This record gives sequence, structure tokens and C-alpha cells, in this order.
Amino acid sequence: MKNKTILLLLIIFYSAATTAQVPVSKEPRHHPVFQNKYIRVLDVWVPPGGTTMFHIHATPSVFVILSNTYTGSQIMGEGWGEKNVSVAGSAWYRSFINDTLVHRVANFDTIPFHVNDIEILSPYNNSSNQKPLPYTVLFENEKAAAYQLKSASIKNQIIQNRGPMIAVLITGEGLFYYDTDSKQRTELKAGKYQYIEPGASFYFVDKGNKEINMVLFEIK
Repeated sequence: MKNKTILLLLIIFYSAATTAQVPVSKEPRHHPVFQNKYIRVLDVWVPPGGTTMFHIHATPSVFVILSNTYTGSQIMGEGWGEKNVSVAGSAWYRSFINDTLVHRVANFDTIPFHVNDIEILSPYNNSSNQKPLPYTVLFENEKAAAYQLKSASIKNQIIQNRGPMIAVLITGEGLFYYDTDSKQRTELKAGKYQYIEPGASFYFVDKGNKEINMVLFEIK
């Protein structure tokens, strides 16, 4: 009888653990690494064979994949969706305003799944009508824009008087962020990000050690 009671309690506990819903910023594998009035950066790591808790996306967000990993997603109340390979460098936007998402993500691969989920907490509301930057545009809407930068397109070009930005280096070595006002240089490593204050004047320097693949998000 005692063993049956313990087994029943374990089943109840497991059921509650797998169906619990938490805001995405509270999900244990979504690590908040930066936040200000404009954005919250969640650095997401799911180990091989691991699964997140069911979590709620309800805030406009931009995403960028940082690993080539075999993954799957399950919307609460439905079966697992089609499994696919998440491709490093893929970036997209989703508003979640009228389509709140409650789901969990599983890693079916032998390597960690790494993605950045950047929640847009407040618009920048720059009154000027900014033209797109001279890079490959991955997407652009009323909330944000995303650009892809490769080694050939960097060329130490100065960027200034823009909204808040996040630069995420997918692959490459020897890339530096240089602030022309403070004269400070910061090295950006693969899998890491650099927050750029609104109105900053800066450029990127590629040392040429390895082909660069970087995604640059701008909050509008």
C-alpha cells in the first residue's frame, strides 16, 4: 500500500511538472542575462535530450538561433509538431500580442540547443524616419529590424544615431565593437551578444581570422 501511495504521488508530481505554465523569463532554461527599459535578453540553452517546461510567450520578441540542432516544439494541449533542424543564424520576429504561445521545446540532438530570445519591452519611438542599414535585411517591421553582417560587408562602416541594438555573433573570431565616442573597443565572441545604446556612434572591426556571420537587431 505504501509503495502504491508513493507511486501515485510521483505520477501526480510528474504530471504537474510537465503541465505547469510559467512566463518565458521564468522558465529555468531561459536565462535572463540583460534587461533595460527597451529589451530583455534571454539566453536559452537546452542540453541534448532535454526539454523546457511549458512556458508562455506574450511579449513581442525577436529570436536568433546559435546552433545547428535537431529540435521539436509542442503547443500545450496538442501533440509534438514536426521535428526540424534549427539553423544557426536564422532570425525572426513574432508579436505574441494576439497569439500568445504556450509551448515547450525539446532537443533531440547530441549537442546543446542555443538560441537568444530578445523580448521588446518598450519601443524606442525615434521620430526620424531611418533608412535601412547597408546590410542584408533579414526582416523589418514597425517594432524591429534585423540585419545579417558577413566579413565582406563590415568594412569598418560607422553606424550612428540609431535605436537600441543587439549584435549577436553566430560564427567568427576576432570581431571587435568600437565605440567612437568613448574610444573603447570590445571583443565579441561567437555565441555572445553586444548591447548598443541608442544614439551611439560605432563600427565593427573584423580581424579576418574566420568568416563572420552576425545578426544585428535594431529596436524601433
